[in-house]
Amino acid sequence: MNKFPQDTHIGKRARRIRPFLVCPVCYGDLSDIGSTLVCGAKHTFGRTEEGVPLLMLDELIVKHADEHLSGVNRLKSFLKKYPKFYYYVVWGLFCPVLMWENPPTKLLKYLKTDPLVADIGSGPQRVHDSFINLDIYPFPGVDVVGTGHFIPIKDGTFDGVINETVIEHISDERAFVSEMTRIVKPGGVVYTSAPFIHPFHGSPDDFHRFTTSALKELFKKDYEILEVGIRSGPWSAFLMFLCYWFGNIITLGNRRLAPFAAHIFMLVLGPFKIFDPLFTWMPNADAVSAVLYIIARKQKNEA
Repeated sequence: MNKFPQDTHIGKRARRIRPFLVCPVCYGDLSDIGSTLVCGAKHTFGRTEEGVPLLMLDELIVKHADEHLSGVNRLKSFLKKYPKFYYYVVWGLFCPVLMWENPPTKLLKYLKTDPLVADIGSGPQRVHDSFINLDIYPFPGVDVVGTGHFIPIKDGTFDGVINETVIEHISDERAFVSEMTRIVKPGGVVYTSAPFIHPFHGSPDDFHRFTTSALKELFKKDYEILEVGIRSGPWSAFLMFLCYWFGNIITLGNRRLAPFAAHIFMLVLGPFKIFDPLFTWMPNADAVSAVLYIIARKQKNEA
């Protein structure tokens, strides 16, 4: 098996991240033995047909695969096989949430040239050609398959870490922040966006909502807060709730059918999200916004 694909960007990312991969069970170094990766404690991990490391326990790989192929997630997972179509047409046009301002790439202004940056919970989206994509599911474009609870990366590896509306899907959000803190260098920068006013959306599950105060509280111990604010504004929050409200009403609250109905209403209401910027700039807009964000710099070790 070709461990490093020939595509220029893919091969460069694979070679760049390989020295920093560790066992997600014991965090020990990994050795390449044929098509597998083995640590000193004999934990063994495979690769996808494309050569992407599968650094999760087998039962978790099966569990997440089953979750991605159930209910409305089956439709999403199918569409995500075609990332450009999904993000530019399905998500870009019809999702009622306008992710327009303060994108994850904003953290680059706080970093040196050619930084090593991880996108945790990336899905198939490639935010930046040089970013390392990590996700629990082997979507196209994912460089490492792993979980945010036990990120299979050495301590102090990355100059920056981003995660876009991922933290709400992780049951222990503080453990997730702790893992990000572990893998980012002292002085490194973390970008996190998270929903505030937003309906339940299980992909595969949904646990939390965050105010700006909650985000600052999560990062205040080990970080200097650089920015906090709105990723998606009040109008997006209103449209998203309207879609889910109509979906719930028209299906009489059927838990299985309501999400599908909500997505049908998104086809009609989603394009109206273009008006979100008119509301984002209003005073106190963060108190009723759909998605918020924070950028924070990890404190350097004291001499």
